[in-house]
Amino acid sequence: MASCVRRRDFIFLATGAATLLIASLTAADSSVESPTPSGEAALAKAIGVLTHEKSAAEQYAVILATVGKSDVALYLRGIQLYADAKAEFDAMIAELKFDLTTGQDPARSAVFTGALQGAAQRRIAFTSFVSHEIIEPIKGARPGLPDVIGTVPELIKAITESGLSIWKAFHDAGKERRDAILSQVSQLQWQSFADLAKP
Repeated sequence: MASCVRRRDFIFLATGAATLLIASLTAADSSVESPTPSGEAALAKAIGVLTHEKSAAEQYAVILATVGKSDVALYLRGIQLYADAKAEFDAMIAELKFDLTTGQDPARSAVFTGALQGAAQRRIAFTSFVSHEIIEPIKGARPGLPDVIGTVPELIKAITESGLSIWKAFHDAGKERRDAILSQVSQLQWQSFADLAKP
């Protein structure tokens, strides 16, 4: 009877151990497979954030070009703010590309951090100007302004996270994928105001 109980306990323990082993191997397999999809998802989200920034700023510029011409002083000020924001964003994108190709972590790059801060400040200045000075004075007007992040710290955080996600995806990728990522990043530079203002 005692040996029968021991044998039953052993079978139960062996079965339990096998189940635990299979479960741990399955978990290990899924953890090995998940970085690729989650890495791609993080990259897509990061590119999406920066693409939204580009698109939103350009739409604000189009609104400025369409509605703001009646007040020459405001119009010229808006063009200057857009040009400043574009220059800062383009410099930040160029620095990100440099960090990617040289293996420099953007989080440790003083140049990227400085460019990022300037880009965030100038973008907020431009979109706030268009919203407050051009759109709000027109009663009942809100001509499809895209939603934008409204404070410098929030924008810095969003862009920093995006830059780090892009850097990590680039760092983990092979040559062909790296070329594709660099191409995507290159397309994040803003259009000139002159191009956006064309009828």
